[in-house]
Amino acid sequence: MRLEQQNSLTRSLLMIAIVYCVSSIIFFTIAIFDKEELETDWSISLVDSGSIWTGDAVDFHLYLEDEQGNPINEANMKAVFDRPGTVHQIEKRFSRLENGLYETEIIFSVPGTWIAMVESSKNDKIYRNQLLFEVQGTIVSDVDRDPKDLFHLEQPLPQDLQFEIERIQNVNR
Repeated sequence: MRLEQQNSLTRSLLMIAIVYCVSSIIFFTIAIFDKEELETDWSISLVDSGSIWTGDAVDFHLYLEDEQGNPINEANMKAVFDRPGTVHQIEKRFSRLENGLYETEIIFSVPGTWIAMVESSKNDKIYRNQLLFEVQGTIVSDVDRDPKDLFHLEQPLPQDLQFEIERIQNVNR
């Protein structure tokens, strides 16, 4: 009986040691070989295509270039669009066009200042930046919003949007 308990304890300790070693090897392999280098010399700019209006499907274009001003092609780009003071989190992936130009289609549902938190990656380099831009128009109904727009009227709203909703309700009476 005592010999069986000792063998069981030895097996348990051996299994714990093996799991620990395998876990350590996996962790260090990922830490060593899965390094992304944060790129700080790239730049991104919004290609001006005129005014952006709520309710319209907008082809949103961004231009990506390296530290020498050369276009960066074949990068992967995504962005989270947000209007400060509201809950939106519209996440979009960009399509590659040519010569550092990328685009996505988006429908903005609320006017005001928006921010695009952009992330671009190519090979092992990753670049992050934020762009501010203005959207004009009125608040758009649910059926006309971007499918990825998480905005809803039950959330606390900034005063300018609250005034806009009240104005719309008064006009519709």
